[in-house]
This record gives sequence, C-alpha cells and structure tokens, in this order.
Amino acid sequence: MYCVSLALYFCCSKGLVWKTKRQQIIRYLHTTLSVSIALWLVQADITALNMMPIWTIFALWALAFPVVEFLTKKKSSIEINNIYDIVFAIFVTGILGVISSLVVGWSGIIGAVMLAFVELLLILPPIFQISYFLLYKVCLDANGMQILQETHYNEVIEYVKGFPIWKTIAVALAFCVLVFALVSANCITEKNTSLEWWNISISLVLVAVFLYLLLKPNGVFFRIGIVQLFHLVAEYCRNNEKYVKCAQTRLQDLNVKKLGEDYSAPSTILMVIGESASRDYMSAFTNREHNTTPWLRECRNDEQHFVFFDNAYSCGVQTVPTLERALTEKNQYNNKEFYESCSVVDIAHKMGYTVHWYSNQGHLGAADTPITLVANTSEVAKWTVQKLNTVQYDESLLEFMDEIDPTKNNFVVLHLKGNHVNFINRYPREKTVWGEPGVVDLILNYENSIHYTDSVLHSFFDYAMQKLNLQAMVFFSDHACIPDKLRSPNFNGFGMTRIPLFVYLSDEFKAKHSTRFNALKKNANACVSNDLMYELLCGIFDVESNHFDETNSLASESYKYLWDSVLTNEGRTHVNEDNEKQN
Repeated sequence: MYCVSLALYFCCSKGLVWKTKRQQIIRYLHTTLSVSIALWLVQADITALNMMPIWTIFALWALAFPVVEFLTKKKSSIEINNIYDIVFAIFVTGILGVISSLVVGWSGIIGAVMLAFVELLLILPPIFQISYFLLYKVCLDANGMQILQETHYNEVIEYVKGFPIWKTIAVALAFCVLVFALVSANCITEKNTSLEWWNISISLVLVAVFLYLLLKPNGVFFRIGIVQLFHLVAEYCRNNEKYVKCAQTRLQDLNVKKLGEDYSAPSTILMVIGESASRDYMSAFTNREHNTTPWLRECRNDEQHFVFFDNAYSCGVQTVPTLERALTEKNQYNNKEFYESCSVVDIAHKMGYTVHWYSNQGHLGAADTPITLVANTSEVAKWTVQKLNTVQYDESLLEFMDEIDPTKNNFVVLHLKGNHVNFINRYPREKTVWGEPGVVDLILNYENSIHYTDSVLHSFFDYAMQKLNLQAMVFFSDHACIPDKLRSPNFNGFGMTRIPLFVYLSDEFKAKHSTRFNALKKNANACVSNDLMYELLCGIFDVESNHFDETNSLASESYKYLWDSVLTNEGRTHVNEDNEKQN
C-alpha cells in the first residue's frame, strides 16, 4: 500500500521540489504504518474475499482524481500536487478493514448489508470521476461541478431518458451486480473469537483517530479533490448571489464625475497585479548584486513618465484579504464590507471603459472568490487555467491582449502568477539567469522569477504602447515574501509586506490631467499601503465621486497618510515599526 501510494503520487505530480516530495514520503509512511497496525490488531486477513471491496475502494480513490487530473493538465500545468485523495484512500482502508473484522463477523447479514451500503457510497464518487473523464476527456472541473449542483432532478430524469433503453438497463444491472457482490463478499466474514480486549480497544481508538483526521475542520476528507471542488463551487455560488444583490444597491448609489479633458483618441489604462513580489529583491528599488529588474531600472531614469514609490507596503500577507481591499473601497482605515464596496471595475464602467480582466491565477474557489467576483463584473474575464493547451507562464497573458479592441476606451487588468512559490516553476527553464537551470536554490530561483516578471512587464508595456494607445500603467504586488524562509499564512515580519509600486503616465495624460501627475510626483516618497490602490486608480481615472475619498489617493494633493498612520497586517501593525525598511 505504501509503495503503490508513493508510485501514484510521484507519477501523477509535476513541478515539485524535493522538500515537498520528502513531506509526502513521510506523510504516507506514518499513515500506512498506523493503518497497518490497526489491521494487524484485529488480525485482518488482507487476502480474504471480504477485503476485496476494501482494496477496490483504496485503488479507486487513490487513482481516480490524481490520475484524471494529471492526464488532463499535464501539458498545461506547471505544478500538479495531489496529496489527499491517496491519504484518504489509506485511512478508509484501515477504517473499513477494522469494521469488517470486528463488526460484520458478529452481526451477520445485517452488518454485511450495512457495510456494503457504506462501501457502495465510497465506490460511486471515483467511478463517476473516471466515467466523466472517459466521456469528456477532461477531469471534473469547476464548470462541471457547478452544472451538477444546479441541475434539477427532473433534468436528470430527462437526461437518463435520452439514452437508449438497452444502456439504461445495462447500467441498472451493473449497479445491482455491484450491490450483490458487495453484500456477498461481506457475508463470508467469520467471527474472530481469539481477539483480546486490548486488541479491540486499541484498534477502535485508532479508528477514532482516523475518523477525526478525516472529518475535522479542514481535515483530509475536506481536502480531497471532488469534495474540495464541491465546497469551492458552493461557496462561490453563495458569495456570488450576495455580491450581485449588493451590486444593484451599490451601483445605483454610485455617482462619478469626470475631471480633466478627454483623450484625443480611444485609450487604455493598464493595471498589472503581481504576486509575492518583494521590492527588497528588485534592483529598481534597492541595490542588489544581481540586476533583477533591468527594464524597470531603466524606466526609473525616465522621471518624466514613471513614478516609483519606494515606501509601499501590502495591507496583508495573503492574496485574498489583500486584493479584496486593493480592488475596492474596503480598506484598513474604514469599516466597509467587501460586498458593499464599489470596485475599480465599477468606476471604470461609470467612466465608459470596456473592462478586460485576464488572470494567470486560479479561477474559482473560496480562496479567491472576492477577486473572481470583481473580475466577473468585467465585460471580458478570462483565466489561463481555462485553456488546457496553454502553458501557464505569465507571458501567456499577452495572447489575450490581442482580443482588446483599440477603437474603444479600455481598462485592462492583468493578474500574474508572478513570484509565487515554488519560484523555480514561475519562469521557463531557458529564462534562467543565475544558478543552474532546474536546480533548486531559493534565493536564485526567486531572483530569476523577478527577472522574468520584469521582462513580462516590459512586453505588456510595449504591446499597450504600440497597439492600445496606453495612457497610464500601474503595477503593484498583492504582498511580498521572504524567499529563504518557510512560507507562513500569518504576519512574520515586514519582509512579507514590502512591495513594489510604480505608475507610468503618458505625455497626453500629463497634459490633460496635470494636477494628478503633479500629485503623484509630490507623493513619490510618501508611505502607502496597497489597500489604497482603488483610490489611486480613481485618481488616475481623474474622477470625483461619492465613493472616492481624495485624501486616500496618491494621485491627490490632499493625500493624508504619514509613516505613523499607514497600517499593514490587516490593520494590526503600523509600518513605522519596520526598523529594517530598505528605503
């Protein structure tokens, strides 16, 4: 069981560093060992007929999701790391093996039927996943799960009626044969009268531990592929309904007045959101041995068009709580709720812009629901994960930009995978500048990923300049990271919050919105947290609004924040406590 688990994990994974692999080697070892002890205590005959359904369940759960997802995504995904379906399969083997040995042999046909019912429930989900893959040639994804959750039982009946009668009969017969086989296999379990009380007691304690590890909040069961997908889609649907309901009230109350002059031709404002980028490792922001950002470093010399903010911080250390503030009115300094807050997309729409949102991040789930909800209010919202034949490096977002109509005013958002761990997977092998290609060195891999991001930003900028009449470009990161430290979900020093922020402004922008340009230059040395990016964008759009506080905007002469008033860590920490700040 241990060897099979490891073989499946390694064969169905991709882009993993040795540290991650070692963790799973140890996890599978102690999981398999504890289950083996439980089976040994009850003297389970692992070759007996009553164990065959249990081994079948182990094989189906260990194979179904990991294999079909790997076959679906192996050409497009940079990382595939399925862990918990296999762990679930091991634990279930132990639980069912003990129950079969202790309960069924003593309770006869009643116990056999009850255990067969449980086994049937466990067999059907992986069979469904495999059938789905054979039918559609892809694994069950968010779109498929959403359809399943929203399907009415009458639609299921109609769907079944659409099949030839012989197929329906064949499936019904197969189901009956499966049930009969499960009950028959369990009926042959014999009573074991040689077990000591301590054997039974310890085995039952182990089963209780297994059940706890499976069913506790965020336990193994809730992290297996199909269950996690179900939960994420259900959470998304609930939040989507709430967001949409609030949107009607929010937009009715939103008043926006244009300031400044219109551009002479259809134009584009571009916002690029980085991931885990630290200005401490960017040569455009701080002195480093390696020139990790050659393009940005060159741009820094162009003070007539670029403004670099050397004292920018993230408002949190996780993507979602950070960006739900950065993209909306909600911030650390007010009491607004996300669902009640206007977004940058709302403002752009009021200004008459067509909004395009292209992301190399995840598309759906509790982990990114607020971001996805804002993105889905755009006219066009697309994710690279929806294109199975696209290798998901950030440069792939450039392909989407060909869809943008240059005869319209456009607000374009590009959300990068950026410098997220594992760093070595964030850039193509041939883009390695420092260190050996394919060799894990956290600092050098991170610097290579920063260098790659710099080249991607250059590509976006050039494209927008040449084809989309770029008037303004904003780049900031959701949060930073400390590449040689273990990733933490909690605030673990200011190195996790020192982010890059720069703004590009065209000659025409400067001429028609000179007050905004002058304010940005004046505030270049000001301290800012990225939950004020909504206000920065409002300033660049150059608007007046009942949902825009001028004093929160770097693009305003009345920007009010000083070192002792800027917050991070979701409002719990003042940035003036950063005694190691780089600038």
